[in-house]
Amino acid sequence: MIKEFGKAQAEDIKAMGKRYDVNLPSDYMAFLESSNGGIVDKSERNQVWIEDLNSSINIDVLYGVNTGNSSSSIETWMEKLKDDMVEGSIIIGDALIQGMIVMICEGEFAGIYYWDDSFQFEESTDGENTYWIAKDFSTLIDMIRR
Repeated sequence: MIKEFGKAQAEDIKAMGKRYDVNLPSDYMAFLESSNGGIVDKSERNQVWIEDLNSSINIDVLYGVNTGNSSSSIETWMEKLKDDMVEGSIIIGDALIQGMIVMICEGEFAGIYYWDDSFQFEESTDGENTYWIAKDFSTLIDMIRR
């Protein structure tokens, strides 16, 4: 379950995508328009399995656009971390144990990833700290809402 932040305006979503030079997938844009992100219920049933870590995480927040709260805003986190981001990617949320949820929007590596930027897992190093979660945003939402 996700406690939604509200609705986002299509023009604000498009402007944000343009600002960070990402082509946002239609399923993600529809999610922002209808709920603008939200706080994810912390329960075992919505844990997200990360195969490469042989562990699961709980997603804490899915960020939105112009939420009225800087800590839940895509723009806040992109401004802080944009120099560390892969081209065509955007930060879409965070995990309860720290770490970011990142979406690579197109290309060979398109998908949803967990970025262990604070090195919570022993497996994480400076050279390898990003782990595949799902092929697209809709699959991630299905994992959370099951």
